[in-house]
Amino acid sequence: MKHFKLSIAIILFVFGGTAELYAQSTYIPPIESVLNLSDNSVVYKNIRYGSIPDSIDDASSDRILDIYLPRNRNNSKLLVFIFIHGGGFRNGDKGVAAIQELCSKISSKDFAVLSINYRLTLKYKTYSGSGSVNMSKGLQPTRKFNEGAIIALKNATEDTEIALKWIKTHAKKYNFNTSSVAIGGSSAGAITALNLAYISTQKIIPVKAVIDMWGGMANTELINKDAPPVLIYHGDNDKVVHVDYAYALKNQMDKIGNKKSILNIMKGQGHAQYDVILKEKVDEIVAFLRINLK
Repeated sequence: MKHFKLSIAIILFVFGGTAELYAQSTYIPPIESVLNLSDNSVVYKNIRYGSIPDSIDDASSDRILDIYLPRNRNNSKLLVFIFIHGGGFRNGDKGVAAIQELCSKISSKDFAVLSINYRLTLKYKTYSGSGSVNMSKGLQPTRKFNEGAIIALKNATEDTEIALKWIKTHAKKYNFNTSSVAIGGSSAGAITALNLAYISTQKIIPVKAVIDMWGGMANTELINKDAPPVLIYHGDNDKVVHVDYAYALKNQMDKIGNKKSILNIMKGQGHAQYDVILKEKVDEIVAFLRINLK
């Protein structure tokens, strides 16, 4: 897409070898449905925000989203939070139980939460040639990037931009406040969110805040002084994405005078610590979003 400007933030999970495109099986898209998750929230599942991508075999790589809404809401427009799941651009799904619980809890605090699936590029194709990036080793001054990881990040960002267009188009139907939108994710999803918020030049909807759960950027100096604030959660024992990426992101925010950004290092924790987030951090996330979206 025209709005995409390539970030050099790449996640591990890339392969060498000969490029291979997996054959597509007969794919039957999931049916839209409405579920009552709790007394406080309702979810509209499997809503199509973009066309079915080529060469996919299940819903995990389809352009579909779930909308979590507070059950009891007034006529005020809803603050919007977009969540992008992780999985190394190869795995993962919006239907993971921990993600559903997180989105439901946030929506119950008077938010519209949209959890998206997107193209999992590395699930279907491997790339040869240009080496790989290992974010488990910490920040490195020089590196070569695997072509597949670059394409996967580009595709995930493009799909998120398509979701933004869908949100803008359907704002009236769901009572979205498109001037109060935050974006976030975990791992590869966080990398995508950071890339969209700080590197892409998209003008569809302004992003007012970012939630980074164990993601990172290789070159935080690309973040400019007008960037939205970020709330960072990262375990100091993360063996997949080194905690140095969290420190680097917060240091850049300090450097540009972004005083609303917050770094939360989870002591003794590793990668993908949803349990900690669900038990201890939901209120912090909600407070951060409210402060920066209103």
